[in-house]
Amino acid sequence: MALKTVAVNPDKQALADLRAQIDRIDGALHDLLRDRVEIIDEVRKLKGKQHIYIRPGREAQMLRVLTGRPQGKLPEGLIVRLWREMISGFTLMEGAIKVAVYSPEKGPNLWDHARDFYGSFTPLVETPSAVAAIKAVQAGKATVAVVPPPTQDDKDAWWPLLAADKTNVLTVFACLPFEMLKPGRTNARNVLPMGLVVGRLYPELTGDDHSYIALQCVHVPEAEMRRLLGKAGYKVKQMLTQSMGRGGSAPTAYLLETEGYVGRNDTRLARIRAMLGSRLQHMVPLGGYAVPLKSGRR
Repeated sequence: MALKTVAVNPDKQALADLRAQIDRIDGALHDLLRDRVEIIDEVRKLKGKQHIYIRPGREAQMLRVLTGRPQGKLPEGLIVRLWREMISGFTLMEGAIKVAVYSPEKGPNLWDHARDFYGSFTPLVETPSAVAAIKAVQAGKATVAVVPPPTQDDKDAWWPLLAADKTNVLTVFACLPFEMLKPGRTNARNVLPMGLVVGRLYPELTGDDHSYIALQCVHVPEAEMRRLLGKAGYKVKQMLTQSMGRGGSAPTAYLLETEGYVGRNDTRLARIRAMLGSRLQHMVPLGGYAVPLKSGRR
């Protein structure tokens, strides 16, 4: 009696082989993640106890390198989303972090951007205003604040709180989202286009940065201020003004957003002081952020 042979479906066998390869890759990825965690644990031990364990400049440079590599058929946005989740999860291993997020009852907010940026597990706290978010950090109730970019005549202006602090403790150090994707390609709904992150941390030079400077002056018209800033070597992207009183002799507060990096000891600050002389009452750098990635294949 002849034995019956069972035909093997070549397509099913090919699928089984491919799925076996995927399983091997998943295992290898998991092993690499465990290796990464061990290294981060060693980094934590070397750092010792710190107030804040975030390195936004290094994070930005890391993501620029990764997205600058050949992407093959990887979906746009996947790399940044995966690494933001990993960065946030591993940061929590180093120390606690709580994020106060601008999330008013009505109108666009920054909650979804903050959740995408800081991952699934970082504690977020809703605040009804940007000023409330900053005050939460000042009071030690939050580690960082996520607030809207400053605008002219903003009734909820938060930057004067930073500018008035002569110790220059709180500064802007990052922006979110870090990758600007096309509408419909993110989880964000009813959100502002962009948010800024404020905390007890001064940003690092990344090679593609924007910076903020606050000044308080008397008898300095806006046109003259722009001219002097250009003479000092700054490329002003945005200039906001706020009167500090009534009458022509009242001081004016300026907030400048400039292209490039401005450190606390930037030599151009001394040029501004010299040119303004006694008309300058106060000037302080308020940090800045690494310029985010634009959507589209790089």
